[in-house]
Amino acid sequence: MNAPQPFRRSIHLLYVPTLFCNLGCRYCYLGEQTRQADLASDAGRAVATLEHALARLEEAGVLAFNVSLHGGEVTTLPPEVLDRLFARIRRHYLTHLDALTALGHRKSAPHIKTNLYRFAPLYALFERHQVSISASIDLPLALHERYRTTAGGAGWLERTLDNLRLLARYPHARKISATLSAEHLADPAALIDDIWFLHRDIGLDMNAMNLMFAFGSELNTARQGNAVLTPASEAQQVALYDALHAAFVGTELEEGLRRHWFDEFTPGYCTSAFNCGERFYLLQGDGAVYSCVRGQGLPEFHYGNVFEDSIDDILATGARKIAAIHRAHGFDESCQRCDHLPLCHTGCPVVKQQHDIARAYTCRLQRTIYRDAPLRFPAADPATRTRESLRYASAMHPASIFAGTPPAPPPAVFALPSDLDPARHALGELIAADPVLQALYRDDGWIVEINGESIPLASQILRQRTDWHTLVAGDSLRLHVRAELFEVACAEPVRNTLTIQILRDTPVVYGDEQRSKQEHLFTHQLFFRHLRPSPLGESWRMADLGALIHLHAGLYRHGVRNNCLVSTGFLRDYHYRKQQENAFYHLQAINLPFQNFEFHYLHDSAPLPEHE
Repeated sequence: MNAPQPFRRSIHLLYVPTLFCNLGCRYCYLGEQTRQADLASDAGRAVATLEHALARLEEAGVLAFNVSLHGGEVTTLPPEVLDRLFARIRRHYLTHLDALTALGHRKSAPHIKTNLYRFAPLYALFERHQVSISASIDLPLALHERYRTTAGGAGWLERTLDNLRLLARYPHARKISATLSAEHLADPAALIDDIWFLHRDIGLDMNAMNLMFAFGSELNTARQGNAVLTPASEAQQVALYDALHAAFVGTELEEGLRRHWFDEFTPGYCTSAFNCGERFYLLQGDGAVYSCVRGQGLPEFHYGNVFEDSIDDILATGARKIAAIHRAHGFDESCQRCDHLPLCHTGCPVVKQQHDIARAYTCRLQRTIYRDAPLRFPAADPATRTRESLRYASAMHPASIFAGTPPAPPPAVFALPSDLDPARHALGELIAADPVLQALYRDDGWIVEINGESIPLASQILRQRTDWHTLVAGDSLRLHVRAELFEVACAEPVRNTLTIQILRDTPVVYGDEQRSKQEHLFTHQLFFRHLRPSPLGESWRMADLGALIHLHAGLYRHGVRNNCLVSTGFLRDYHYRKQQENAFYHLQAINLPFQNFEFHYLHDSAPLPEHE
């Protein structure tokens, strides 16, 4: 029996089988989509779409470690469709139980986000499938009656309370989630009273609660105009946090307050991911893939369609689009100086797009949470802060590096030789006077081909700009080099080699100079006679670098740039001899001068907690 093949990456998958909703919440960011959805059509394809998507993911070596049902309102689907969806998700977990457990995931039951409107008639179905439930309500409850109305505008608070009492008796995982706007925060005392009411009178364990904050949505504004609720200011968010601490510290709900209620604003959540487009996806019943529930219906956050696009293209588009959104809104100056940038990564890209801001809309709240839990959320020391700021900037905001942001520390002052003559000793003059250096530094001798795109390579210390590439497992990567370069400084080309060095931008300090240098990962040499013919012509040779790069995938770190330098063995040796013989050359070519390309390698990182 063949051993099962490991998955090459894992993702969190939200499934929205229908956008239809039976409510008309005032802060809903889906706009008209909840009214325009065709429920009958959605019901007819709901199970088939999920089946197709899970099969396509598995074929691509991608494991959905969490499949959660979201809406619209999922419970508007017929019970027989829900029954099949629940069964399919449970079968997915059991089929991949070994792989999921190996990754640290323990889910075995379906999860659903629901407004509870149809909870009572579906109770037995939920119980049979052991469905985990996240129930959305408004707090204070008086505003549930006012703002969480039916699609026709009617309040239904008494029915909500009946269903909450039923939920309190539900034997499987359950929790409350509440989305808060400025209007919800106008009376913190009422909100606190209702948390106690739900806990003590209704019988729900309110330690299991998630709080979220409404944000401005162009789709909701287009639907409701001036009736849209007001997003809570950062000051109001912090005031609520302080009020809840004053009310619940020292009570049986302190654990929930400190561990669960504000979980969305902590580092493990998708909103603090380095690039959420690498791990988090929302699938609709029509096959369309978006970033998440916040990005549904927005073209900037549409990644493709599982019926039309390959899984790899969808995943790559997600990472690319999220990075583009972050870059479009810039690298906020306060984020560059923040001790907690490695925890937050500047916040949710969808809210950045909707609010036209460059940092998290809950920044003050997050910093307050970090302050109160310094062991869970430690502040970076100055050196780490500078390094992390540069790392984030280089990966997510490369243009800011060239613009001088964040600022680099000033170079140390040292004395140059008194006989240094820039006209005679400049690197360009030294190269012009040495035919071997001319060959070593030429910018028309090396071409890297990435997925069919040809990119000429130049010396990393001479070129004026740097492009960074993103590689994933399976990418095609070929190197073309002029054959004549193997004859330079080498009487017998059969002895010469193509030399490839891979470095990683995790600086190390070594040697008598005690300089901080990129860390060497590995060196690979291939003798000239074993290079392959190149499609560029008889004067070129070719090496396939794809397998070599992917072989060492475990050495590449998420968000850290890697540097591939290429040369011939004899040109490399000549460079070091020239450094020994000419101090002026050594000073200006102290960093490796060879042709190069730099890349990020995209692969699995630690899984993100579930987004509900």
